[in-house]
Amino acid sequence: MGVRGPRGGYRLARERRRITVGEIVRVVHNAEPDEDDDEADLNSALGLKVVRPLWSHLQQDIMAQLDEVTIDELCLRANNAGIASEGRAKLDFSI
Repeated sequence: MGVRGPRGGYRLARERRRITVGEIVRVVHNAEPDEDDDEADLNSALGLKVVRPLWSHLQQDIMAQLDEVTIDELCLRANNAGIASEGRAKLDFSI
């Protein structure tokens, strides 16, 4: 998705209008250890047959919505809300 910069930031591998929030969530989720297996759910019919399917359906809905939002859209929303870009203030174009 990107390359870590010398001062801690990231240089994106693609344009921000082509990267969705859903992609970022998947990358972060895959980088974290899987803590999804709750011992209580494994022995509970309610957990296995009702709660987990509901949770799975909700996760699919959320990811579908996150796949519709790009980094560029988030930046535009922040700009429209009057939130100044922290990164832009730190840009240094000296040669």
